[in-house]
This record gives sequence, structure tokens and C-alpha cells, in this order.
Amino acid sequence: MVNIHFKGKQTINDICIYADFKADESYTPNRISIRAGNTVNELTELELVELNEPCGWVVIPLRDIDDKPIRTFMIQIAILSNHQNGRDTHLRHIKIHSPVQEKLSALNPAFTSLEMQMYSCIR
Repeated sequence: MVNIHFKGKQTINDICIYADFKADESYTPNRISIRAGNTVNELTELELVELNEPCGWVVIPLRDIDDKPIRTFMIQIAILSNHQNGRDTHLRHIKIHSPVQEKLSALNPAFTSLEMQMYSCIR
């Protein structure tokens, strides 16, 4: 089980897990449960993924009922079973992707009028 806690509520698009059946054999996960919530006691299962001899990145999209990215304080990745009934597991890499938010910065303001665009570049 992998527990991931965030300082504040985060928006999550998907989780990517790297697994390699050829290298790990019985250590490779077969069934993975993705859970999210505010605390350990309030976790709800979002996805139950069945992996069939994975080799590379497995992308697991996380969406709510309205097909929007989820917002959560905590994510739990639980390995329910391994290939060949293995006892231990190898997760070589885990990535959590959040949506990219465009921010206007003071260094790159978006000028809309012609008068302001004239002064957007300093020579």
C-alpha cells in the first residue's frame, strides 16, 4: 500500500505507474485499487485496475461523476494481488499528474490594446 498525503486539496488528472513484468515476474502487480479521500478513514475506491503482464507506463485516469479531475487531500494505491500469486510487489515508479493552470505573471502580461502592445518589449 502506498499512501500519498497533500498539504492542501489537490486536483488530480491521472496516476501513472511503471511496471515491468519481464523484469519482475511474480513481483508485478495484477490488481490495483486507487482510493481517494480526506483522511485514511474516509477513503473511497475510485478505480479497480486489472493489469495483464504490463511492460511500461500504465496510465489510470481519475475522474469524478461529472467527468472532471478529482480534488483530494489523500490518495492510496493498494496492490490487491500480484502475477503468479507473488507475495511482495515492485512498483518501479509512480507519477501523479495535475492539470496545468495558466497564470498571468507580472513578467509576461497579456496586452490587448495596440497602445499597450507598443510598450511590451524593451530594446
